[in-house]
Amino acid sequence: MKRIGVMTFHRAVNYGAVLQTYGLIATLNEIKPGCKVVDYRGEYLEKHYKPIYLPPNKNKLKSFAKCMMKYPVAVKRRRAFSKFVSKYIPVTEETYDDNTIEKASKHFDCFITGSDQVWNPKTVGFDPAYFLTFAGDKKKNSYAASFGVSEIPDKLREEYIRRLSGYSHISVREDSAVPLVKDLLPDAKPERHIDPSLLLSAEQWGKLASEPDDSGYVLIFTVNMPKNLISFARSLAAQKNLKMIYVNERPFGCEKGIEYRRTASPEEFLGLIKNAEYVVTNSFHGTAFSVNFRKNFYVELDTKSGRNTRAESLMKLLEINGREITEGIYTGEDNEIDWSYAMNVLSEEREKALRYLKRIVEE
Repeated sequence: MKRIGVMTFHRAVNYGAVLQTYGLIATLNEIKPGCKVVDYRGEYLEKHYKPIYLPPNKNKLKSFAKCMMKYPVAVKRRRAFSKFVSKYIPVTEETYDDNTIEKASKHFDCFITGSDQVWNPKTVGFDPAYFLTFAGDKKKNSYAASFGVSEIPDKLREEYIRRLSGYSHISVREDSAVPLVKDLLPDAKPERHIDPSLLLSAEQWGKLASEPDDSGYVLIFTVNMPKNLISFARSLAAQKNLKMIYVNERPFGCEKGIEYRRTASPEEFLGLIKNAEYVVTNSFHGTAFSVNFRKNFYVELDTKSGRNTRAESLMKLLEINGREITEGIYTGEDNEIDWSYAMNVLSEEREKALRYLKRIVEE
């Protein structure tokens, strides 16, 4: 029986990272039971998500003071995410690090790296393990892997060519990544597939969701510093007579009239989106799960960290229009979403992804 191992950011204390891991491994196990996530604990990621982490090139005293203030929240969040992984995500019994990851190749016939920004030159220190450099060429595959950049830095071009050579199948997450791969590997035939968070149905995600005690609320979820999003949410909540719940471990300022949920588990996160009257977000995964649960949602694409092209591309694919936040006032009109069309497109994308994954698993 072919043994499949998945390499991704399953230990990140991040809703998108953990839930996309679940989406991919659950889909693979529907095709072929027994697939597992490689319990890789790279130094960079482990250090970053420690409850007390002092970033380099920062004022150590100020960084330490901030860490101590956030410590109780950080510990509780990490515990909630670890519990979710232990309960729902099958990982290898053996753990691996930067020095031992090569041993994993003995236990699997095939590896899939993805999704997330596993090929980003800046994320997790450009760790070669997420390029499957420890595995033989015939074992290397990707699913919806992301570069996270619009172009490859010249100084890393040869290294990218070396790392990506020998892949049996290459799948990327963004349309813009397809030409990047072709430029690096002219003979490659990369495919574009949806994020694993979109592979499962609302019913499947709903089985994981914790039902909140709350009702009648606007859910706010941000990953980057918002511009007009908070004032838009206030305007929306006031006009609809709804309260506001904000999911973020480090909200950008605490404001009156907003309930903050800093330690929500992945299950609680799903439940809060599933039961919200409206979702207001600047996150790709906030957008993706709003789509999964067919929610009334609004997205601020332009943030202080740049434009969220991933969320923009998803809405373009599904032809969801009139949902971008550009000003801090809700107009009172909700542009109707054609959910029938959107779900048909999503269904086609899921079938396309399944065909690709079956080729890897069944060859």
